[in-house]
Amino acid sequence: MRKTQSYAGAVLIPVGAGVLLHLWAGWSMHSPVRLPAVLALLAGLGLAAVALFAHNALFREGGSIAAALLLLAGLGSVWVEARDSRIRAEVVECLVAGKVTKTYHPTFGEGAPAEKTLYHHPLSCPGAYPSEFTAERKVGEQGKTVRIAYDPAHRMDPILASDNVAHGSLVLPSVLLLLSAALSAVALAMEGREEPFSRAP
Repeated sequence: MRKTQSYAGAVLIPVGAGVLLHLWAGWSMHSPVRLPAVLALLAGLGLAAVALFAHNALFREGGSIAAALLLLAGLGSVWVEARDSRIRAEVVECLVAGKVTKTYHPTFGEGAPAEKTLYHHPLSCPGAYPSEFTAERKVGEQGKTVRIAYDPAHRMDPILASDNVAHGSLVLPSVLLLLSAALSAVALAMEGREEPFSRAP
């Protein structure tokens, strides 16, 4: 009976934590309460820590390290996908109010990606937000208008309205969390087993 409960826990911990974290991430980023992003992230990390502690409590001998790593990777992926599944709620038309400037950000090391160039657009928007928009390409010259999508609570960076689409998918986090559950079940099945040895008298 205890073994059956452990198997159920091995499945419910990663799956349940993933569902709770996805609900929390979605609510915290678009709640009318406008919860600060740092507080939302800290609560998410707390939930991940509780899930990891509960996972390790299932095993007498530490369980499967791979399962624990997959659990953390899956929960991190849940957070990213929940963030990317949301779109900015407001769209505003802004004037590029000054000269667009460029900054260069070199990378180092063999095989490093090419140097990144960022274009900084000073903006004049209704409500005075955002006051600047930074992108890897020039989106408008001085005097032109651009449509910007933004989060009124400033929990996500502004983006172009044309790019304001949801990209989140639950496929990757689901695979990671299910693999964690499967490895946990295997670890439970193997736990406590000893190789039989027979010695000649």
